[in-house]
Amino acid sequence: MLNLSKFISIRTTFSLVMAAALVTGCGSSSSGAGTETSSISGSVFASQVNGASCEIQSGNGTTIAGPFMTDTSGGYTVDIPTSDLTNDLLLICTGGTYTDEADGSTQTAGTLSAYMAGGSLTQGDSIHATPGSSIVQQLISTHNMSMTEAQNAFSSAFGFTPDTSVAPTDATAPANNASDPELLAGLRAATFSQLTADLGLATEKQFMLLNALAKDLSDGTLDGEDGTGEVVIEGTDMMPADIQNKFALAMLNFRDGGNDSTGLTNNAIGSLPFGKTFLTENFKVEYVPGMMDAMQGKNQFKIRLKDRATNMVVSGENVSLMPMMHMQMHSHSTPYEACTEDNDTAGTYNCSLYYLMASQMMDGTSMGYWDIKVIIGGMMMNGMMMNGEEAHFYPPVMMAMGDTALARLKSNNDQIPDMMGMMAARNYFLFKSDLSGMTDNHSFQLFVAAQESMMKYPAVYPNVTLGHMGMDENSDPIMIQDLTVSSMTVKMSTTPNDANSWVTADGSSNDGYWTASGITGLTNGTEGTIYVQMEINGEQYSTNGEVADSDNGYAMFTVTPGSSMGMM
Repeated sequence: MLNLSKFISIRTTFSLVMAAALVTGCGSSSSGAGTETSSISGSVFASQVNGASCEIQSGNGTTIAGPFMTDTSGGYTVDIPTSDLTNDLLLICTGGTYTDEADGSTQTAGTLSAYMAGGSLTQGDSIHATPGSSIVQQLISTHNMSMTEAQNAFSSAFGFTPDTSVAPTDATAPANNASDPELLAGLRAATFSQLTADLGLATEKQFMLLNALAKDLSDGTLDGEDGTGEVVIEGTDMMPADIQNKFALAMLNFRDGGNDSTGLTNNAIGSLPFGKTFLTENFKVEYVPGMMDAMQGKNQFKIRLKDRATNMVVSGENVSLMPMMHMQMHSHSTPYEACTEDNDTAGTYNCSLYYLMASQMMDGTSMGYWDIKVIIGGMMMNGMMMNGEEAHFYPPVMMAMGDTALARLKSNNDQIPDMMGMMAARNYFLFKSDLSGMTDNHSFQLFVAAQESMMKYPAVYPNVTLGHMGMDENSDPIMIQDLTVSSMTVKMSTTPNDANSWVTADGSSNDGYWTASGITGLTNGTEGTIYVQMEINGEQYSTNGEVADSDNGYAMFTVTPGSSMGMM
């Protein structure tokens, strides 16, 4: 005969088991004490750290899960109380072994960590601890920044914000199915290994360097100092004042050094840090931005030189530029002028360059990065300054907004080889330089440059000879001269169909600048259009290289006189 009490007990147990199974299937589980938990996974990466001992801690450092160990791929899975997901959490991992990406040696890891804001995690999410996330965690936990402050400071210093949800892949041997974000996360982690090597530190000091970087950045600026003075990495190893630029160079050095197997193109690596101090052997070189952020078109800035040993300003040096845009498949330069020492401020040199393109689109899409190489001293070789001391700066260059910054004219009779070696019309670049004056009496200035190659864009004015890169009989590169500008005329008007309205520009300075004064038809504060004609050796150039007519025979500049953009 059926024992009723036993049947009820069995049925109750079965119901509880099924209920627990349903809860687990929905993403949570219950511990033996009845606590509901959620599963979190991830990795510890510098590269993959095998055998790291980890804990999940609350924001105040109390252990809520662990210790647990990472596997051979640096991965882990841990259950934590679901109720704790609403609180700030820390992943703290220490020890284990990894292969350093810069030199291939096996190393023992220090501490790697990550900070997660309360409510940012749910069942099944991932947390990946990297060198970058470790610096952010220290800024919060050790240096009392908020998470927003820490992320903003890190992004300003290093050019990116660590994403702890992205699993990095080893940049020296990426996983076959790794996504671009995973490849980039691995490359950025490897950059800290390269930075350690570039600074002349022993490989095992990478984790001391991470601590020192957090200390340096604790005042919001990565410059070799915190709020109390110079930052010590370890012993006599000091954080250099140009550490921000050192990080950018470390990424490029790793990419160029043969260890980078990510296959990421220049446009895929995002913005490089824009450090404004660079230390050469003898100089402290400072980039002083102009009134406007760098954008397509005219850009003015200053270079300040100091003696590295004495910190005294250095006057009388020859300072030149060699700008380079590194794009997905190729690189090119842009028109620029020689830097000249400021008449009023010794040791400060005024520089102008004209960006052909932006490095970043309005939607944030990267086109590559600009490297502004500054050369101090040296000698002229093949039209370029060489053998001086070099400093590098990586400004983000935005698209021009509002007024037209750049227009092009060309002639089918003036051709040079394109990137594919095919003959094509040479580009003449007309850059807006200045707009001044009052209503119905304005002056408009252009800077005109022509393309000779992807690396050379000389200013254009009468008696200049233009050429293109070719090969001599020994297959050595030479500049082949093919056009002498015997005569050149630039005219401007706001009413192109009125023959009497055209104003002839003055280009007598013989430096590529052409200025037309007394232009009518513009009103301060109101958008208008200036039309520009250009004739070289008696031929009127056009927008498409065909015979000039009323539709294509002039460049068009949208301008707003009296505005900050108009007065540039």
